[in-house]
Amino acid sequence: MQRIRMWAVGALALSALGGCADDKPIKVADTKAMMNLHVQPEAEIFWEAVQYVSDEKGSREIVPQSDAEWNRTAEAARKLQALGESMKQPEYAQGKGADWLAFTQGMVDVAGQAEQAALTHSKEKVLEVGGTLYNVCSACHEVYMPSPGGLAPVVAGANRPSS
Repeated sequence: MQRIRMWAVGALALSALGGCADDKPIKVADTKAMMNLHVQPEAEIFWEAVQYVSDEKGSREIVPQSDAEWNRTAEAARKLQALGESMKQPEYAQGKGADWLAFTQGMVDVAGQAEQAALTHSKEKVLEVGGTLYNVCSACHEVYMPSPGGLAPVVAGANRPSS
């Protein structure tokens, strides 16, 4: 009998605690700050790892030259995966449309592909997946950060595929 009473008291205490947690409003996180301070810099590292540049100096290829440079590229992709997972949390998703989770999952998935491309030292795959990552980002920006004319915002310094 005493065991049943202790179980009932424990269950009541847990349900009371659970009720308190549900009453707390979710604090809304600053998505724009997350993008500017974390997502964009990591995406830049990935996008700038493999490039084909043609300018007044001529045409040249930029590709990681050492394991450390390839690891930096893979690490940027890993960080993008983690950032995408973070943005799926209620503090980022609250008040967004139903497609927010699909966009963030898309970022996580493509960043996983990006990591694999960097780990295999495949310049072709890094360039290809970089374009896909850009498209995922652009699609989300069109919904959540629309710019005049309906085009995805261009962020200075990033190497983007031309349209």
